[in-house]
Amino acid sequence: MNESILIIGHPASGKTTFLAQFFTRVMQRKSSITLSKFPENINAIISAQNQLALGEETETTPAYENVKLILPINVNGERVDLVCPDYGGEQVNNLTSLMEIDDNWMGLVNSSNRWLLFIRPEKITSEYDLSISSYEEIEKTKSTTFTIPGLSDQSKFIELLQVLLYAKNKGIKHRIVIPKLFIVLNCWDELKTSNKPVQVLQERAPLLRHFIETIWEKEAFEIFGLSAQEFPLTTSEAKNKYLNELPENFGYIVDREGIQDKDITKLITIALR
Repeated sequence: MNESILIIGHPASGKTTFLAQFFTRVMQRKSSITLSKFPENINAIISAQNQLALGEETETTPAYENVKLILPINVNGERVDLVCPDYGGEQVNNLTSLMEIDDNWMGLVNSSNRWLLFIRPEKITSEYDLSISSYEEIEKTKSTTFTIPGLSDQSKFIELLQVLLYAKNKGIKHRIVIPKLFIVLNCWDELKTSNKPVQVLQERAPLLRHFIETIWEKEAFEIFGLSAQEFPLTTSEAKNKYLNELPENFGYIVDREGIQDKDITKLITIALR
């Protein structure tokens, strides 16, 4: 049976850009990772590949898109399937908003022992999150119109992980070893920070960090930074740089010590250790 890595992320979490860049690097043999066979369907990322090749920003995959992308690869002689279900991310939203998980998701969760959760820290909003706001601060921001506050983003991530653990029949009485969890803080270039990934997670989502460190064994989770694109393609200079030097030469990951590595495919290699 093949090893399976489940890639999870809400809409606009940056999965598309990473997988497009990852696939391009593998196809151009700019990685130690190779394809074990050509994927059956790459419609989910072909548009992003074309846009990057033209020096253009990738577009967010529409929420209504419901495509399961599977990239069958070889990593150090091991056959692995990278699986990214519901490419638009709407079903990921529904897992927490409706608290429902269908048979397809149940199968994917149960067949995977490694989860990559993509989070875009620059887009995290706290709403009424007492972990970073005092009660007095919240009172000042309330209007006279009564509204029911929504969950903070970090609370949604916690609920998502709880739903997935429930689907995998994993309790939290004992610390979790399997599945291994990899938090990918994507669009790292937006942050303009020299902090380590764990420090960024603490700043942006302290409750989420506490939850992970409480539930998972220390050796069973890791936090990365990722910039699959490296910089915005909003200027003529940036566009020309992509056109001249080719998209697969851009992007980097940030390890636990804050060290950058230009080979973004190592994210998958490290996840399989």
